[in-house]
Amino acid sequence: MSDNIIINADEFSKTVEGGDQYIPGVIPRKTVYGDAPGLVPVGDVPDVLIDMADAKEIIAHCHEWRIFPMYHQENSWAPDGFKWNQNGLGYCWTWSGTGDVMNCRARENKPTVMLSPVSMGYLVNWRNNGNYLESFLEGARKHGIAPASCVPDQHSRNPRSYSDDWEEQALKYRIAEDGVWDTNKSEMLRHCLSILQNGTSCHIAYNWWGHALSLIGLIWDESQTNNVRWVIRNSHNEDTPIEMTGRRGVPDEAFGVHATVTT
Repeated sequence: MSDNIIINADEFSKTVEGGDQYIPGVIPRKTVYGDAPGLVPVGDVPDVLIDMADAKEIIAHCHEWRIFPMYHQENSWAPDGFKWNQNGLGYCWTWSGTGDVMNCRARENKPTVMLSPVSMGYLVNWRNNGNYLESFLEGARKHGIAPASCVPDQHSRNPRSYSDDWEEQALKYRIAEDGVWDTNKSEMLRHCLSILQNGTSCHIAYNWWGHALSLIGLIWDESQTNNVRWVIRNSHNEDTPIEMTGRRGVPDEAFGVHATVTT
């Protein structure tokens, strides 16, 4: 963890808002808490929701027992040195979400199958456009994500270059009908930790960045806002996770993919 890239979001956001190099890829959510199909408010799940008085101990426990998704991600599809790269496309909404689906499959002890983020491009008519996180989740729930083996060029937005059965194969890698926990921004840390302590990563977005990422763990640090550093898998070709700090390191929205269909 000490080798992760640490970003102070309060300072970094000034660069982003002043003219950032990255293509904005995520649109602020369009639904209210738990309003979209397939979203279950995590606050309505008593067995999941934590008491924040226990947060420090829960975070320590999740590191000691390697429960956070940062650990089973390393042991499945994203080992040390792995690079997750959207390659300049405004498709962070699917690179992050696809990682969350693969994290969920790893937690469910399913075989490691690399999935193709770009195969979700039909949601924006194959244009190089941003999208809502809820749109990705709904698409992954109904139609699934194609295996990378069906997409020869992992950055191609031309479905004619995919295998003939890519849509059929994608149905095997769907989010379960009620397989997403939703979070309320007013309790974002509590809700995210409640999800993470189950080994489930969070599909998150920062509105100031126009960017979607995957939250894979938390580090207790009493010098930071809310006493935590947010451990995140980004899709800008880093070979290690990043850690977000500062007030603006708190996600604006987050969804936990906690169940996929049986395949």
